[in-house]
Amino acid sequence: MAVIDARAVSKRFLLRHNASVELKVRFLGLLHPERRQSIEEFWALRDVSLRIERGEAVGLVGRNGSGKSTFLKLIAAIHRPTSGHLLVARNARIASMIELGVGFHPELTGRENVFLNAAIHGLSRPDIEALYGAIVQYSGLEHFIDVPIKNYSSGMHMRLGFAVAANLNPDILLLDEIFAVGDADFQQRCIGTIRRFLEDGKTIIFVSHAPSAVRSICRRVCVLDQGTLAFDGEIESGLAFYEQSLVLGREAAAHAASGGGPLTSQGSPAAEPAAAREVVSLAPDPWLFDFLRGQGLQREHYLLELSTRSLPSNSPLAAFLEDRHYRVAVRGADAREADRAANAFDFDDIAAQFDFACAHSVFPRFPLNSVVRCIASVLRKLRPGGRFYATCYENPDPASFDPIARAPGVTTYPDRQPYHYPFELLASACAILGAEVERTAVTDPGGEAVFVITRRH
Repeated sequence: MAVIDARAVSKRFLLRHNASVELKVRFLGLLHPERRQSIEEFWALRDVSLRIERGEAVGLVGRNGSGKSTFLKLIAAIHRPTSGHLLVARNARIASMIELGVGFHPELTGRENVFLNAAIHGLSRPDIEALYGAIVQYSGLEHFIDVPIKNYSSGMHMRLGFAVAANLNPDILLLDEIFAVGDADFQQRCIGTIRRFLEDGKTIIFVSHAPSAVRSICRRVCVLDQGTLAFDGEIESGLAFYEQSLVLGREAAAHAASGGGPLTSQGSPAAEPAAAREVVSLAPDPWLFDFLRGQGLQREHYLLELSTRSLPSNSPLAAFLEDRHYRVAVRGADAREADRAANAFDFDDIAAQFDFACAHSVFPRFPLNSVVRCIASVLRKLRPGGRFYATCYENPDPASFDPIARAPGVTTYPDRQPYHYPFELLASACAILGAEVERTAVTDPGGEAVFVITRRH
């Protein structure tokens, strides 16, 4: 059962530059344009779709400024989304340690701040008094509890804040870099408490830059990159993905500092973007070309190809079709961007109507709700009677949620990459969208089944 369901959530902040309330400064701004106040839009999150089940421990990682803390603040209702919907289970108690000292007043003592912080979380005074002794004992600050916390060290702040959160018995625990401060003994106590929460079916979202801390708590990792969800899956793959993004970021920064242009995912200088996306990165795919020709593709037809990878400029489809009849929708020029989340498929920038569309090895990269969004977006770009050919791994038993071993070295899953889906669910979704889906008798060289989705009207 999901306790948190983010649906295309975005959060925008307005950054004011040269802001001032002084009349003199504003008057000078009339004479000197460079001194005028300007407002810049900053999107901390863009179209993040993420579903977290009860009892999960999810590690949220990413570079500084990627939107991790903002996402936690949306869950905690400190901020509201600019667009999209963020659903949290009804009556779920949320305990959070998002910023060190949030909910504490520096002039109040530790004792007073315990009552203040617990009251913010909705506890009555009798409830807080019943928990007070356990909170102080857990924190280990008995000798400092009557000292104003402006005199506390950062580690003491963390001790007191986590002690309050740990004793609230929350349903959802939000933690942001709590292990960046504090001694090793208290960190181990925190980890033990978190594991006990997980055994009790609590849900934890843990933000950290420390892989060891993430491994000790989490079994799932989500990577945020510049406000978008770039990875959602198994922990070791997610941490490796994050480490690779850090390396690529450092290489790009060093290259830019030396006066060079942007880098490709291989670390070499990137070519200037061309309108036709002429990026030579993969060998041409003769199987797809031969298959579509066998399905009746003619030179005069219009074709939309979906991909999560850069496509070669010498594609046989591009060479076969008439000029401007072939369009490619690439969601990112490399694997890091291609894995961006759920609602990555948006074709509003493509005005043409197409006779054919194809998506080879795209669906296994996305969960079912994203696949349905993709199908809906493609259908809007097809002419009546247009056909959309897509490959995916099929789950022959809709009642089974077990992994399925395919070819040697390939295993598919119902809840992570590479995904597999029951045909019945795809058929139901297509019927709702005004389309029909059929199996073909063909499988691709990698063992994916090939479906054809036809727009009715």
